Amino acid sequence: MADLGVNIAGVHFKNPVITASGTFGFGQEYARLYDISRLGGISCKGTTLKERPGNPVPRVCETPSGILNCVGLQNPGVDAFIKDDLPFLEKSGTVIIANIAGSAEEDYVETASRPVSYTHLRAHETG
Repeated sequence: MADLGVNIAGVHFKNPVITASGTFGFGQEYARLYDISRLGGISCKGTTLKERPGNPVPRVCETPSGILNCVGLQNPGVDAFIKDDLPFLEKSGTVIIANIAGSAEEDYVETASRPVSYTHLRAHETG
């Protein structure tokens, strides 16, 4: 079998298929439909320091040129992500990219500074 491994910014991925952040949730939603361990990486939905309920509906609007969305980064907050979602993702053996978001520089710093000791959480991206 061909080696499809790639290195991006010093992180080794077993293949170049990485989910787009925001579209794959935290992986649990799709794990019922697809073996997520086959992915090269999972880029999680945006996670903020504190829980965010997101914007009120309607959040999505079709236009003649496509779709506009304004979800508002609905998420459970970084502590819930670490407690509830990260252990599930870690079991997949796939590289995990945490997407962090905030309203101020301090939010990003504090969110990224949360202590975690997971083997497969290999990168952060900012949204």
